[in-house]
Amino acid sequence: MDWLEFGVQWLHVLFAVFWFGSSMYLDFILLPTMQKIPPASARAVGRAILPRMAMAMRIAGTAVILLGLVRGYLWGPRVPGGDTFDFSSQYGITWSIAILLAIAIFAIGEGVVGRTARRLYEDDTLWGFATAGGPPSPGFLALTGRLRVAALVQLVLFLAALTCMVLMRFGF
Repeated sequence: MDWLEFGVQWLHVLFAVFWFGSSMYLDFILLPTMQKIPPASARAVGRAILPRMAMAMRIAGTAVILLGLVRGYLWGPRVPGGDTFDFSSQYGITWSIAILLAIAIFAIGEGVVGRTARRLYEDDTLWGFATAGGPPSPGFLALTGRLRVAALVQLVLFLAALTCMVLMRFGF
């Protein structure tokens, strides 16, 4: 057994489970719960969770991408008669798609989800309704809608990446 390959694969899967699980927790537990509690409480919880969750997902996503690159490139298929990675093999194509999906997931997390959540929780003008008792502002509704859509897109991309992982396990 190649212990280095085992360790890289193990860490890759561990960080992937954490990253994907965090996304599912966000989509199916945290965001729906935040909509059911009083706005002032939701804001306090969001502000407390956001920095730690963003950092954890950034670390996990980076590790998944880097370890996936290492895993595929070092231990993936080789060009017949050569020692370079075979990008044209079924595995090479699926691996490339998986890497691109992971990069897209990471970019959406950092560029859309992260920035939108920071703006949502840090902008005091969006939260006037929380103390006044009125309806949420259009800006608040737009940001929460953008968060929901981005989280759903991420989930779909995660499922596509997971499908690639399963296909690669079976030689595709």
